[in-house]
Amino acid sequence: MKTFDVIVVGLGAMGTAVTYALASHGFKVLGLERFVLNHTNGSSHGGSRIIRTAVFPQPFQVPLVQRAFALWSKIENESERKLLKTTGALLFGLPDSPLITGCLDSSRRYGLPYDIFTGTEVTSRFPVFQLDQGELAFYEKQAGILFPEECIRAEASLAVSHGALLQFNEPVARWNADGSRVEVRTSKATYEAKSVVIATGAWLGTMVPELRLPLQVERQIAFWFAPQKNHGLFASNMMPVFDWQTKDHFYYGVPDIGSGVKVAIHHDGEATSPDQIRREVTEEDQRPVREFLKRHIPSLDDIPVSSGTCMYTNTPDDDFIIDSHPHYPNVVIVSACSGHGFKFSIAIGEVVQQMIQCGKAEIDTSTFKIRRFDATK
Repeated sequence: MKTFDVIVVGLGAMGTAVTYALASHGFKVLGLERFVLNHTNGSSHGGSRIIRTAVFPQPFQVPLVQRAFALWSKIENESERKLLKTTGALLFGLPDSPLITGCLDSSRRYGLPYDIFTGTEVTSRFPVFQLDQGELAFYEKQAGILFPEECIRAEASLAVSHGALLQFNEPVARWNADGSRVEVRTSKATYEAKSVVIATGAWLGTMVPELRLPLQVERQIAFWFAPQKNHGLFASNMMPVFDWQTKDHFYYGVPDIGSGVKVAIHHDGEATSPDQIRREVTEEDQRPVREFLKRHIPSLDDIPVSSGTCMYTNTPDDDFIIDSHPHYPNVVIVSACSGHGFKFSIAIGEVVQQMIQCGKAEIDTSTFKIRRFDATK
């Protein structure tokens, strides 16, 4: 039986970050993934992710995303890959909308720089956007785009360079723990380690069914649209990433980085499961996004050039799980991105590394504990 210090189950956003952090600190790590690296069956694909510091509605996460910015820059240099593009971020809404008030709260608590633009000011500086009467924009200059596939590829490559063994197309059948050792059985072999990290995203519930975690897997669809005119205004050096809270939905968008402008609804997707998600995209899926574009970004062609499905795995409070198993302290659970976890993942990898190496993380992880769910109390 092959033995390791730590086995990481799942090599998506969280799992590769954890594997990199552990391997770079001298741990003998085995990473197991049921699919290939950068597969499209989960939650870590799609070409782009937004990263910004003024997070809401959890302002206590600001230090975590600040650390993530630093770590993404670090591994960008180490890997010699382009992982991050600064574009700025525009957050649109009415002055009393949760998006605007939440970002203002985060910024004021942590001294983050920001600007507030009126609709006229937005149109003057960024003419692709059309605001409704009364709407304004919160602007964060240092926000931008992460390239998720490149991030995961960089983390995996660096982990291997530090001695990690990554095994793909090897689903985990079961695991057993006794408090001092963990045995993991896959479709191909049985492995042993001092600790295991479970980072399986939408498959988390099936990995720890005994915990009855209150997770909801949500189908999400992203669309890419081509400009009808003024193509240069939609490039990443001209158009910021954006979030837009309307009365019906919460939208987000990413400028054209080669495949068109990415636009999607954040949350409000149908409940599903990772093995039964509906992958085909319908006219009904397109309709609210196309109506949003006609109203707010009318110079985009409202017929998408492409689309794709992924999943959110949500907790009731839309926060993360970063905790040891209630019965097995050497089994760490790190998953449930709740639709906004990718930007944090590199910092969460460091948190898990500190938990395993030092017994606790440098940051306060109490808000990420499993005990907050009634089912485990």
